Amino acid sequence: GDLSTSEISAPRRPQHLGDLSNLGDLSTSETSATSEISAPRRPQQPRRPQQPRRSQHLGELRISETSATSEISAPRRSQHLGDLSTSENSAPRRPQNRGELADFVPVKRSPAQFAALPPLLGDSPRRADRANGLRTQCPAAAAAAKAATAVLSSPDSAEAACVYPNPWVRRSDAGDMLELRPVTPAEQPLQPSRKRQQPASPAELQDLLAPQQPQALKPQPSFLEIVRVCLIKYCQTTSLRGVPKVVKTKEKLLKGIWATFVLAFFLGCLTCLGLIIKQYMAFDVIHQPKTVRNFSVQFPSFTVCNTRPLSQQGIEYINQHRLLLPKKFSERVTRSLVNTRSNMAAINQTFNETVRDALSTIFDTKGYYENMPPDIDVTQFGHTLDETIILCETTILIKDFKRSMFCDKIGSWTQTYDNKFLNCYSFTAHANFTKQILTMRIMAHTNERNLTFCPDCSSFPATQVSGLRVQLHNAGNYPEVQEEGLNLKPGSLTEIRFETKEWSMKTPPHGRCSEEVPPSMKFRESRFTYSYQACKKKILHEQIHSQCGCLDSTVPLPDTLSHPGSIYCGRIPERQFSLVHNASTLTSDSQLAAAARAVGDFYGLNASSVALPSFLFNEEFQDFLRRVTCNMEIFKTAGQVTDDQCFTPCTYYTYETTISTTNWPTKAYLYEIVNDFQQLKSRIDTMYSRGTTGRNSSYLEPILAKLQHIYGPVYREARRNPAKAEQMLKEIDYVQSNFIEILINRGKSNFDIERIEEKAVISLTSLLSQIGGLLSIWVGLTFVCIVEIIELLYNIVTMCAGRAPLPGG
Repeated sequence: GDLSTSEISAPRRPQHLGDLSNLGDLSTSETSATSEISAPRRPQQPRRPQQPRRSQHLGELRISETSATSEISAPRRSQHLGDLSTSENSAPRRPQNRGELADFVPVKRSPAQFAALPPLLGDSPRRADRANGLRTQCPAAAAAAKAATAVLSSPDSAEAACVYPNPWVRRSDAGDMLELRPVTPAEQPLQPSRKRQQPASPAELQDLLAPQQPQALKPQPSFLEIVRVCLIKYCQTTSLRGVPKVVKTKEKLLKGIWATFVLAFFLGCLTCLGLIIKQYMAFDVIHQPKTVRNFSVQFPSFTVCNTRPLSQQGIEYINQHRLLLPKKFSERVTRSLVNTRSNMAAINQTFNETVRDALSTIFDTKGYYENMPPDIDVTQFGHTLDETIILCETTILIKDFKRSMFCDKIGSWTQTYDNKFLNCYSFTAHANFTKQILTMRIMAHTNERNLTFCPDCSSFPATQVSGLRVQLHNAGNYPEVQEEGLNLKPGSLTEIRFETKEWSMKTPPHGRCSEEVPPSMKFRESRFTYSYQACKKKILHEQIHSQCGCLDSTVPLPDTLSHPGSIYCGRIPERQFSLVHNASTLTSDSQLAAAARAVGDFYGLNASSVALPSFLFNEEFQDFLRRVTCNMEIFKTAGQVTDDQCFTPCTYYTYETTISTTNWPTKAYLYEIVNDFQQLKSRIDTMYSRGTTGRNSSYLEPILAKLQHIYGPVYREARRNPAKAEQMLKEIDYVQSNFIEILINRGKSNFDIERIEEKAVISLTSLLSQIGGLLSIWVGLTFVCIVEIIELLYNIVTMCAGRAPLPGG
């Protein structure tokens, strides 16, 4: 409530800082001016002025108009302070400790306000005398004494202010209302002095009466200064090894040693990091093999070609169409090119080295097939499937039981073209049988010709062999017989055992495989599964066609290029050369007189001195040389051209083969070979009638008839004279020269494979682990440093925005 007394009693002191917020309103009445301040005396200490009692709640301390009095008495203590009213003014309390000192500031007053303020209650008489002296010495105090009340109620009309000398005054410039406000940096709290205060000198009084000038603001630090200060603080507190030592060490020698070693550690760390990253960016891979047991893998495709490309029927087909045989073609073209170079000397022309290399490619079967007339079917030159494959049967595993079946019942044959072997045949098992096949038996017939000359032989040893060229390859792929085939000789039983390898490749950048490769490719109207090599050949052929404007017979012909009007690169101009006998061409044997005149006129030579046969080095022949040269140049860069367009399947199979060969058949078996063929013929007819085979035994009739013709006399002689029959068998080698027995078996473990996985030498996790180890060993850098860098950036941003002061500023 309100507590009124005849004398002003001192308010209770707060017991701690929390009590300050509980103080209520303290009002005082008018006071009379006195020459002396008397405070209520405490018991047993009558001479000391009684300190104001601590209050539990402080609201507002209202100061009423003051009158001149000679004595101010302290208010008595109250148990509950709401609004404290007194008839006389009470003295403001002083702070109890240093913590409270920050809450009090010096208050500016005008001279009139200064004169109207009451004496300091609670101070010693000496402090009160000094305060009264200051009031007396203030020039404007006496003139403004009568208007004190008006000045207090109207602060806007106040004159120049004086600084109130009491450092514990807690009043605002707004008048008699006590305002609790924070202390600004410009308002430094005044420390109370316990020394005896002397009356203020005129200079001191002038300083007190002079208005305070606002403190000049410090200039805003630059961005570089902020960064420098923040970096220094970061280096002092960072967890990087040695860096705080460089900043904190005062001794110059030690600072230099630390800086040298820290710099060396960082350089060594960066060098090792560069080497590791370089090794990672190489994207090297390793292939780790492991064996997988009881893994059902598909049986490979099997391709067979006759090393003698021309069959007996094919030679007859060539003769019927009055065509040159391969050997005759090679001789004529070689002689014509030699004579052409000789005749070109008359016009100072010659073949350069590039043209000579390009022309060397048309002497063999490549040039022979590319110069065929358009109406000739080259596949008629080679061997047919019935002539080549006499018997093909397989052993399959069905529910742990082995069963024999003919190949054409569980799979199919596909004819492919090869510019060297002509007709080749590939067998591929159906998808529901390919994983059940254990073995495959093939009896092949080479159909060796009984001729007194070799029309397709040349100086190359590859054209002088007899037998078969076979290849095991991934199921359904286009065969590469010339590059990966095996030669098998007649009169032998060859067993081929294969071990399956499954390759699991990686995608770029470590590998070159792709999951989006096309499922199949089409060559010469036959569909094959995708393979990297087939894709390269397709792209290569398309590039030859687009750049050279011609085709190449050594590369499989994709369906996209098989259209009429396309010519081969090695095709000689038709007016100068033809494979047809006695054709009206420049190099024909029947046109020698006309050819001599034409060549002589072109080169400016006498017809009698012209070398024949010869080509004319005219525009169409130069175009032929351009095509041949372009074709050869593209082949030289074939690997670099197609690597960015073809990808390896991410999973594919290869087969590592082991071959064992023995002589077949024995002489004793030759007495039974005719009977076995007759039984085989009957078996095929029976299976064909049941629908378990795709072809009847008609293809065996020519072979059986020849066997009976050759071995029939031997069988009849064996009944009369076995010794003579044996001698006859030694002289007969038809079976040994024309038949080959082939057995294809899975490896020692039928369904075990070797899986080879492609793995990166340095993976991303390994790279990060090695980088982390290097950083930790050399400089002690960890992921905690990332947080420290974030803190550094945050400090720079906040200081540039002005939301935080500089460290130590």
